[in-house]
Amino acid sequence: MPSVSQTVRVQVFFFGRLKEVIGRAEESLEVGGNASIESLFAAYAARFPQLHQYRSSLVASCNREFAPWNTALRTGDEVAFLPPVSGG
Repeated sequence: MPSVSQTVRVQVFFFGRLKEVIGRAEESLEVGGNASIESLFAAYAARFPQLHQYRSSLVASCNREFAPWNTALRTGDEVAFLPPVSGG
């Protein structure tokens, strides 16, 4: 039986400066079935090279909980990329 490439659909949210770089606050995206938060971010950084400068200071969440970058994605997941919070 031939192998079928599986994909998952996730909802992606951008906050702060990231929203300005991407041009929207959220979008739905289909990614490969073995995708992680890190590979999802890499896909966006390939489309929007300016994102590379933010990677080292970002945190990610999956389904509204902080998550490691190697977290595997599943259909229906909500992933958010959060820049550091500043203020006074």
